This record gives sequence, structure tokens and C-alpha cells, in this order.
Amino acid sequence: MFCKNNYLISMQKQWNFYGREEELGSLLAHMRRGSWFFGAIRGRRRIGKTALIQQAIKMLSEDRADDIPPFLVQLPDSNPSDFTTVFRNAIREAGLENHAGGAGSIQDLAGIASAVGTLCSSGVTVVLDEFQICHRGPLRGFPSLLQAQVDRIQNQNHAGGLIVLGSVQTEMEALLENRKAPLFGRTTFNMTLAPWNLSTVFKVCERHGAIDPARCLTLWTLFGGVPKYWRHFAEIEGLDGIPEWSQWTKELCERLFLRSDAPLREEGESLLRGELHLNTLAILRTLAERRKCTHAQLREALPEHTTLGPYLKNLTKDLRLVEKELPVFAGEHSRGARYVVSDLFLSAWLSVIQSACQSARILPVSEVSERLIPKLRTLEGHAFERMIRDASEEASRTGEADFPITDRLRGFWNRPRNGPQTMEIDFIAWNDDDRRVRFGSCKRNPKGHDPKSLHVFRNNVESFLSTRKGKRFREWEHEFALFSPSFSKEKRQALEAASWVCRDLGDFRRMLGGKKTVRKGTVEVSPKICGEE
Repeated sequence: MFCKNNYLISMQKQWNFYGREEELGSLLAHMRRGSWFFGAIRGRRRIGKTALIQQAIKMLSEDRADDIPPFLVQLPDSNPSDFTTVFRNAIREAGLENHAGGAGSIQDLAGIASAVGTLCSSGVTVVLDEFQICHRGPLRGFPSLLQAQVDRIQNQNHAGGLIVLGSVQTEMEALLENRKAPLFGRTTFNMTLAPWNLSTVFKVCERHGAIDPARCLTLWTLFGGVPKYWRHFAEIEGLDGIPEWSQWTKELCERLFLRSDAPLREEGESLLRGELHLNTLAILRTLAERRKCTHAQLREALPEHTTLGPYLKNLTKDLRLVEKELPVFAGEHSRGARYVVSDLFLSAWLSVIQSACQSARILPVSEVSERLIPKLRTLEGHAFERMIRDASEEASRTGEADFPITDRLRGFWNRPRNGPQTMEIDFIAWNDDDRRVRFGSCKRNPKGHDPKSLHVFRNNVESFLSTRKGKRFREWEHEFALFSPSFSKEKRQALEAASWVCRDLGDFRRMLGGKKTVRKGTVEVSPKICGEE
């Protein structure tokens, strides 16, 4: 291990199981209960459902080495005959023919259901991955066949279990929560995996050579909290020794997205084609292009789509790829709501990466990655505001925040009635108990917190306090916070001397459990940020 140009150089590259402590503990409790269970685990693709199961299986095998190992199979989105072949081959590969009643008996969907029942009766935990495909076409009959086995086993005291994993929320709900569905009311536990929290993101950055705040922000902008994408980053060799942010980012994007052998080159299209209806995909692309749209603007942009409501519901409530933002100075049911892509990976893919991947097919990769940098910087500015909001709320939940939050302002800034023409404040959060409110300004580059910007920030706060929405805070204690990925010692001292509160990603990393010094062969990074060029 060594330090080059004041940047962290880490020799530790082994990928571990990160985060999910609460989910893992809950899953293990169900799997160790000693009686049969039927669980469902949901979450978008690449979120770590299979990895969670594998970690639980690993820990169980360490506890009870003499037990029959669990059986995991990924179901193909195909026809019944292919479905049967895949399942039969998986049984043979796992060496569980005897526990399944013989692989030769698995000749159709009924045979698969019977084999699942026999395995569970033998004490085996069966895991069916991509279970949502059983809601499609010729496979729709399988849940009814499985229901008979589930009902039979639940009335007996077996030690095995059944876990179904699914990535499409609407289809999983139709299979398990629709009152007319065969499996309705049968599950003994349900779990939904969300993206990693920032505590885990900071931990992974620390371990895999991206403790520098600017690099951490870049990775967060590209991946959000999706574990699979972070693992691809961790497996890249040679990034640690690149001192400049722009060169590091170019190499990162080339290796992950742009080269012909890049692991994520087709990921965005695969995700979109695999989970989205064509009309839903058109809406998503329009939102990414314009960054934000009202319902009326979407209708104008997509005149051939006469009905948008069901697709927007699917994107916002079911897939959670889009967020519906309400105007700050309007009621809860305002027609002025606008929609924005909230999934960070898809936002980066649709706004920056997709077009770069297409260009890289006909232009030199190095030229394409050079053009990508300014677009990514702009996208990082928007992602950083969200990062600060998420980090502030997470730190408050853990009880380690420097400013505990009871609520914060949500929505987008529209013009208040009888108010100023323009007004925008990046962050407003408060503590009702202490009657304190924190107003925040976010800048990707700390140089953006210059006298002109600070003057505008103060004026916007005064304008907000004069509105009907803001008048409740007039007599409260006001705190003015400035956020950037990293502040130099000199910049922080100068701003704090003028009564500004400075908070950067290093501050939040410490609040969320990060080490002040990095051990096991690493050194602490200097406060300089790589993105300042």
C-alpha cells in the first residue's frame, strides 16, 4: 500500500458482502426457525436479492454443515418445456435428484411443482429466482400447481422452506397479493430490498480506493446504491494510481461502459427492455431528455400516447424509477406536479452514457470519453443535492447527525402567490422540538460558494420566510449551511469565520460510521478534491 500525490491508494480489492445487516438478520431468523416457511423477496434488478440469499446460505452452512444444502434456480422467461429443462438440469447439478423424487419425473410444470414440494418435504430450502415470469403467458398455470404443494406442506411441520425472488413489483404483487391469485395469503414473510444506504456506499468507497469525495460522488451519480454496479467498479484494476479526477473518470467510463468488452455496455438497454412496456419506456426517455416534465408537457411531447396515467403510476409507485414532485407553494393534489427520473443509474444512462456508448461504436473511445466529462459534471451537480438530502436524513435516523431532522421541505420551486419571480433553495430541513431550521446551498465545486452566490442564497431565504409557507419559521433559530463534496481547510475556516456552517462528504462519512483514519494498509486522503481542475 502507498500514497501517491496525496490520494488514497488501497491494495484491498476483495469483494465482500456489504450492507443488508437488518435484512440478513431477518432472513436468517426465518430460515432458522425450524418449521416450514414461504417468503418473498423483491427489488429491482441488480439490487442484491440473490447475493442476500447466498450470504444467508453460506452462514447457515457454517452453522449446520450436516444439513441438506438449499436449492437455488433462476427461472427462464421462456416456454414450459424450456422451463422444465432448466429446472431438471439444476436439480441434477445440485445433486438433489433423490430429494426431488428423481429428475426423470420432472417432465412438465406439474412435475416441477411436485419436485418443489418433495424437496421442501425433505427439509430443503428452495429458492426460485425471477419468479415474476410465472405471471406471463404460458407459465401462468404454474402458481396454481405450486399452490397445491404449498397448502399441503403448510399443514405439516417440515423444516424446509420456499423463497421466491422477483424484480418486477407489479407482477410479484399480482402473483402474491391479488385476492384472486392462487398464492394469495400464503407467504409467511415479505421483504423488499432498496438500494444501499449511504453508510454502505461510503464503506465500499473506503475499501475500494474511492474515498476521495469527488470520486465517491461520481460513482454515486453513476450507480446510486445498486450493489452489482459497484462490484464491477471494484473489479477494475489500476484506477487507484490515476491522480486527476478527469482522467480517472475517463478510464472508469471506458472500462465500464464504452469499450467493446465493458461489462455495463448493454446494461441500460437490457434493464429497460426487460422491465418496461414500450409506452413506459417512451415516457422515461422523454423525462431523461428534458430532466423534468409535468403531465401536460408529457402529453405534448408524446401526442400518440393518449393515456399516460397508468404508465406514470407504474414508473412512480411500482418500479420506483420516477419521482412525482409537487410544487412547494401549492396543495397536495396540485395539477402542477412534475415528474423526474429518480433512479440514478437510469438517469446517468439516459442522460449521458447511452449516447456515448452509441458514439463509441464509430468513434475512438478516448474521444468519446473526453466529451462525456462535461455532461457528467452537470449531472453530478443534481445528484449531489440528492446525496446531501439522503445523507442528512440517514444521519438523523442513526442519531449521529449534527442537525437532527424531524421533517424537510419537499417538491420543486414554483412561484409563490404575490411572491418574487424566482426563488430556489437547495435544502430546507427543520427540528420542531428545538425550533431550528437549516437552509442549505449545494455546490459540486466549493469555489461556487462565492460572495455573489452567498448573497443570492441569503436573499432567497429572506424571500421564503416572507411567504405563507415560510412564515412559521420566522421566529425560529436559522442556520445557513453550505455543502460541497470537500472543503479545503482554508476555505472552511474562511466561511465559518463569516458564520456559515460547512458540511462535506467527509463530515457525513464520519456521522454515518466511517473511520476518521483508514486502517489495514491504507492512509487517509487529503482534503483536496480531484474534481477541482
